[in-house]
Amino acid sequence: MEEACGLTHPLEFHTPGWHAAANTPVVDGKYLDRATGQVRTAADHVEYDGPPAVDIIIRNVHESSVECVFRAARPFPLRALLCHMARLLEEKNIELDSLFAAPYAIRVTLAHEFTHEEFYDIAIEMANGIWSRK
Repeated sequence: MEEACGLTHPLEFHTPGWHAAANTPVVDGKYLDRATGQVRTAADHVEYDGPPAVDIIIRNVHESSVECVFRAARPFPLRALLCHMARLLEEKNIELDSLFAAPYAIRVTLAHEFTHEEFYDIAIEMANGIWSRK
């Protein structure tokens, strides 16, 4: 079943796409236009993974890369994502300023000296590395 749905990790789950402009789920190629109450065809639109996917924002407060921000949504349970991120921070000895977690959101603020490239490398590993941990 997982392979038929395109899932590649045992904890990964299916998330519907959300219409970026309407901020509502797209189901069978259609979405509810909340302004008019009409069901519309979702053509030529941008989608993102909304709930139940977890929205992740990672930033750094160290002056070396304070302007760097990374955002992604991942189709995994919150606990699995948090455990993966905590292990990675420990393994790489990365300074953490703060962490906030809610049912569909993780906000990580690092306080570590990074170049811009190093920041994005670690942020991508924090968001995507869970696929390689089984």
